[in-house]
Amino acid sequence: MKETIRNLVKDKKVLILGYGREGQSSFRMVSSVGGYACLDIADANAVSSDLTSSHKVITGASYLDCLNDYDVVFKSPGIVLPMDISNYSCRITCQADLFLEVYGAQTIGITGTKGKSTTSSLLYHILKECGKDVLFGGNIGIPIFDITDQIHPRTIIVFELSCHQLEYAKFAPSKAILLNLYEDHLDHYGTVEKYWNAKKNIYRNQGYCDFLFCNPDFLPATGECKATVIKVKSQDLPFNSFEEIPGVTLRGTHNLFNTAFVYDVCRRYDISDEDFKAALATFKTLAHRLQYLGKLDEIDYYDDSISTTVESAISAVRAIPNAGTLLLGGMDRGIDYDPLVDFLPTTRLEHIILMYDSGKVILEKLKTAASPSFMEKVHYIQDLKDACAFAKANASKGTAVILSPASASYGVFKNFEQRGDFFKEYVGL
Repeated sequence: MKETIRNLVKDKKVLILGYGREGQSSFRMVSSVGGYACLDIADANAVSSDLTSSHKVITGASYLDCLNDYDVVFKSPGIVLPMDISNYSCRITCQADLFLEVYGAQTIGITGTKGKSTTSSLLYHILKECGKDVLFGGNIGIPIFDITDQIHPRTIIVFELSCHQLEYAKFAPSKAILLNLYEDHLDHYGTVEKYWNAKKNIYRNQGYCDFLFCNPDFLPATGECKATVIKVKSQDLPFNSFEEIPGVTLRGTHNLFNTAFVYDVCRRYDISDEDFKAALATFKTLAHRLQYLGKLDEIDYYDDSISTTVESAISAVRAIPNAGTLLLGGMDRGIDYDPLVDFLPTTRLEHIILMYDSGKVILEKLKTAASPSFMEKVHYIQDLKDACAFAKANASKGTAVILSPASASYGVFKNFEQRGDFFKEYVGL
């Protein structure tokens, strides 16, 4: 990896674009290989003053105006370029693509609108529990450059990939998992087609010897993928439900389907059904992903703060048999809430609590589509703290309260993790 970076930056003017977790990781990597003409940083926000003495730091609203002053730009995920990438004279790259250029043959890449963190974490856990030499990084929060010193020729790398990491990808993992494609990130991409096109780069650059483990509902178009396509089904699993395996904390048919992807990949590494089930039983559900928080006053509480799509909120309600109260709403990113509006009246939910801007949108749609008797179950409460107080006071004993917002957290919370943490605090667990 370092040799590739060294050749890329030799005698070049290099810019680290974005100085968050991944940007800092890229800065460390480029600094360690040396040989560049200069190494500067650009970020919308202020950067540590310790760097300003030896590196130029560009901050503020115009930080994106300087890209063509450099030869090589290491772009952090999520930064929106003001021009098409082809209009820049510099080479714009990122950790994900450089990593896949070097280690793609050893890598299992996982993407999808929903479920990628759970699926990639479960895959890593089972491979590790079954004695494989395996590493994990990417969108889960571990910059992929940070694991390169631990990679050996036989190491398996589990790489969680977001749409932002795949947006300009030219390389691909030898084994790719595409879980699903739903409407999301429209604030970044503008159209669902552009968002899906970014995701599809996980297989567009694969070769004839590679494998794509794919949701049958989202198969590549003819000629779009050279890899062998494996259509994954829940029926592939050596069990029918999680309840058959004592100790499993995962819930819902959507997680059963995610587990089928993991199973189909693990079979390629000669993991037996018994070893697979034993490892599955020791996997702990990730925080904020339909996480069971506990019981209080005979009411169950679930944190699904990761939910930013209507599909994930619907899956959460279906996954919890005693679902009674659902908390919805957050930042409105212009997604289509009609499937959720159609679904809610078909449930046994006692209370539907709508919050923030997207909650207002859902409320207006429900007023038009739902019956007056159903609307008696619907409550608009502006913020999460008051919504939790209402849920605690009104939820029936024996039922479950679920935070599954179907909306982004930004604008109110720092991220979905903070939103979930506040939910746990507000309900008293």
